[in-house]
Amino acid sequence: FAVPVEPQLFQPVEQARQLHADTGGALDITSGPLSEIWGFSRREGRVPSDDQVAAALQRVGMQHVELDAARRTIMFRQPGMSINFNSLGKGYALDRMATLVAEHGVDDILLQGGKSSVLARGNQPGGSGTGWLVGVRHPLRNDVPLAQIVLHDQALSTSGAGTQFFIRRGQRYGHILDPRTGRPAEGLYSATVLAPTATQAEGLSTAFYVMGPQKAAEYCAARPEIAALLVAP
Repeated sequence: FAVPVEPQLFQPVEQARQLHADTGGALDITSGPLSEIWGFSRREGRVPSDDQVAAALQRVGMQHVELDAARRTIMFRQPGMSINFNSLGKGYALDRMATLVAEHGVDDILLQGGKSSVLARGNQPGGSGTGWLVGVRHPLRNDVPLAQIVLHDQALSTSGAGTQFFIRRGQRYGHILDPRTGRPAEGLYSATVLAPTATQAEGLSTAFYVMGPQKAAEYCAARPEIAALLVAP
């Protein structure tokens, strides 16, 4: 059945559905069942069986989520589904904070969510007047800066599996899962994205980590407001 929700909940779900469509399903906020079977939801890593992965995938997919914008309702078409905002929740919170701060007349702000997401508006006090200077850390060495980037009315977010992973029989399994296959994404050390909003930046950094360099490059080429810095082996 359809459940009515408040605007602050409906809006990020709507944005997540759009990002899911734009990225070919690489970003999916219904992938919680996959995190459960891999043990990442409780930080108890384990390798599930093929049957467990297949069963979990039956409960994953934004195509099974029905949104009614007029009534502002959400309905799951498959039983046992759930929504998890781990892949863009911090970004949405930063966007909301920026709106609230701007309503109080503050134009120059830098907001940070954890160690991975940053939202900049206006200019850094005492700076050159062209935005805010932020650093991006190396995915394998926290003491080494990978880059410095000037953000002007932009957001930046980095995704990677450098800290949340486990090793079984010599195989490394990271916590960022490909919702299309039900298995950990491979091929990148980290994905950093610049976008107009923090919701976009965080959601796309996760998606690009799953998609890989070629698909991420194609996405950026079609959308000049989006940029990415990918670190691969």
